Amino acid sequence: MLKLNLFAGLIILSLSASAQSAKDYKFGHYYDTNGQKIDGFIYCPPSLNSIVYKSDNETEQKTLSLDKIQSVVLSGGKDSLVVKSENNKPNKLYLASVAAITPTTKFFRKFNIYTMVGSASRSMGSAPSMQTSNGRANFASTTSFSSGASTTGIDETFFYEDGNTTYELTKKNYIDILSKAFADNTALTKQFQSKYLGFDDLAMIFKKYNDDQVAK
Repeated sequence: MLKLNLFAGLIILSLSASAQSAKDYKFGHYYDTNGQKIDGFIYCPPSLNSIVYKSDNETEQKTLSLDKIQSVVLSGGKDSLVVKSENNKPNKLYLASVAAITPTTKFFRKFNIYTMVGSASRSMGSAPSMQTSNGRANFASTTSFSSGASTTGIDETFFYEDGNTTYELTKKNYIDILSKAFADNTALTKQFQSKYLGFDDLAMIFKKYNDDQVAK
């Protein structure tokens, strides 16, 4: 079972219907676009397209859109998210966690929060890093939070970096892109080229790659 990231706490807090309070903030720091490190307390609002920051409990909070920051770090520097762009569009920024780094390519994951009421669903935008408990992408029902008649869950989308932006891995491109990126792991490459591990197993594929790198 994959470990839930500390940022899951921020997600759960952001889904709360109660008013924002001091306990919703987590200590950490962020880097602005000039690379300056700013320590303080950070909160992610439900939209998750910004962060709310204050230096201490006595300081007035300020909201920073993602175009104002480079990355966010919590948990004593162990957990970090970087701001990435999708398809090189400045209006499509998201908080990304690293999925894997190969000799040629960096891969990132973006999480999406959705709320289901009966058979209807509603997207709530990208979320900080969390992995589903069964190791697969797109199985957010295993990571869900119920409230009354609605259920809120989290699914993940994987991206690959190319130049100064990222592009989504899709059913049409993932085998070609991963085959080139995972050239240093022929055993794993054969598993997804043969469809033994498919598109819905992307989270597991990245975990296997990372585990193999650690074992070397």
